[in-house]
Amino acid sequence: MRVAYNKYTRRFDFSAPQTFIPVLLACMVCWVVSYLYSVGYPVYGEVSATPLWNAICQALPGKEFTYIIGMVLMAGGAFLLHRANYVLVLIREKTMLPFLFYILFISTNPDFFPLKSTSVGVFCLILAIYQLFTSYHDPEAREKAYSAALLIGIGSLLWIHLLWFLPLFWLGMYNFRSLTPRTFMASLLGVATVYWFLLGWCVWQRDFTPFTIPFHTLFKMHLLATDGIVLVDWISIIAIAFLTIVASLNIVMHDTEDSLRSRQFLAFLIAMSVWAFSLYFLYEQVSEEFLETACVPASILIAHFFTVTRRRIVFWSFYATVVFLIATLFIRLWNFL
Repeated sequence: MRVAYNKYTRRFDFSAPQTFIPVLLACMVCWVVSYLYSVGYPVYGEVSATPLWNAICQALPGKEFTYIIGMVLMAGGAFLLHRANYVLVLIREKTMLPFLFYILFISTNPDFFPLKSTSVGVFCLILAIYQLFTSYHDPEAREKAYSAALLIGIGSLLWIHLLWFLPLFWLGMYNFRSLTPRTFMASLLGVATVYWFLLGWCVWQRDFTPFTIPFHTLFKMHLLATDGIVLVDWISIIAIAFLTIVASLNIVMHDTEDSLRSRQFLAFLIAMSVWAFSLYFLYEQVSEEFLETACVPASILIAHFFTVTRRRIVFWSFYATVVFLIATLFIRLWNFL
């Protein structure tokens, strides 16, 4: 009986076409329905947003192109996440689940439709994570430290709060034994390069609001208010957070099954998910953006759990998660209408 059960669990792959394609099509339906009801459109800039993002909001074309841009950025971020997982072997088995989970998480939350400042920032964040991971045990990785900080600096031009991930990267460099005075200075220089050019632009334009407005917003914290919160708006967030916790505990309890290198990479992603969820509660005004960045580590951690865990309850939990998130989206859309 045990042999028959093992054969049942091993031959099934959640990223196989018979599962991957229907879930992907369901996510497409979510985007189409959101488009029909103009969820999140038009995209407005805010007073506290960076001037570059406000300029992009004003220059956005019609509704169709805005949604297409949002879908392309979502798919691009999912592809970068998949490639990073594949090249760095974050999950010891070949799988497309990080790609699938990222698209599922983005497509089932109406707060992400159709376009956010973090839609581009996620690109920079994933590429910065790749640069950080490839500097593993390399104390001379000054170029990679510079590149990672440069990418974070570029992303912060659209979303200034991305700079809060820089201390997390320093912690990662320390754990990966690549943090030295030179690599630390290289990371500072990477961010300084971006804002040195921005300063030059401000001097030329004689307008320093690109500096004053974003950095004033960066240090203006406001705890997430609990009054007026609708349970249905939180239930999908709670589900993703719960799955992330379960996946993290599974990694901690079975840490000997992965290589030391993979364990340290996964430990950084666990820390990143805790960091992003914590900032979600500290910045009410941009909580959705922090939630979108939390989808990056959560996608890999949850994909790791569903890939390496061979139990019947996990089999059904995967489909229950997909149906639950999609159903929650339509319930929220119903309440929105």
